[in-house]
Amino acid sequence: MKMETALTLHRQLSASWPTTSLPIPSLTWLTTLIPSNTTRVPPLPSLLATARLRLLSSDLSTPGLLDPQWVAAHTFPASLTRQQAQAQQQQVTGRGRGPGAGSAKDKEQQVLDRDVVVQVLDIENLNRSKWEVVEELESIERGEQTRGRQVIRLPTGHSSSEEVDDDGLDLGDGATTQTQQAAAQNSTLAQQAAQAKERERKNATHKLVVQDCAGQRLFALELCRVDEIGVPQFVNGKMIGGTPIGCKILLKRGTKVARGVVLLEPGLVKVLGGRVEGWGRVWEAGRLERLRGEVQRQ
Repeated sequence: MKMETALTLHRQLSASWPTTSLPIPSLTWLTTLIPSNTTRVPPLPSLLATARLRLLSSDLSTPGLLDPQWVAAHTFPASLTRQQAQAQQQQVTGRGRGPGAGSAKDKEQQVLDRDVVVQVLDIENLNRSKWEVVEELESIERGEQTRGRQVIRLPTGHSSSEEVDDDGLDLGDGATTQTQQAAAQNSTLAQQAAQAKERERKNATHKLVVQDCAGQRLFALELCRVDEIGVPQFVNGKMIGGTPIGCKILLKRGTKVARGVVLLEPGLVKVLGGRVEGWGRVWEAGRLERLRGEVQRQ
């Protein structure tokens, strides 16, 4: 009974691939979604929704998660990972090969001949210097960017020689005016900060580390702005914006690749969503130290 239901789920998920773009799971994994301690099998739509949700929250490189035939047809060609490794080695050794050097084949811009679903492992905004981000994260760590209530000292209307307890007294129109002015100023500053963040988001160029379902990693770079992509923002350990670490992205057939770097364009990228529990917290916790190390190596 479980295997029959799993086969039905597998057929349904395979048939919906052109519209959902979600990876096809293995039969073994699908059977784990079907309860074994009951004679009543959950409705098929419920099982399909559960399967899709868990795929988005899973590590795609987990052994046994995905259908082997699907994996073989939807991973990066091995030549791309070799190209990226060679480019990185040239940067490290500095063997006199500039950006335009190399064979004619290396110079040719390749395109993906298949759809590839990847998950995001890292992301940064290249329009901001690493040192600028380090300073911002350090100020947050010190609590200097924590915004809360502002204490405002107001005149009481009494002379300095008078010892009067002001608790519970009406501070008058002057105090009200100053409070309103302070609130208006804070509101204006907040609006200006939000507008600056929005301009930064629109003008950003993001570099990502992405991983396919076989565990192969490549750099990806925005050739044109993809609105759904952004650096994750955290407040008190909770993500409040940006692209989650572990988010799934479809790289469509025809996506350009230059020297092992995937070039992201709106028409050829589909952000599927999702995240892997715990990855974001680990990424955020180690981000400052990683950036400090990169700044020191520059």
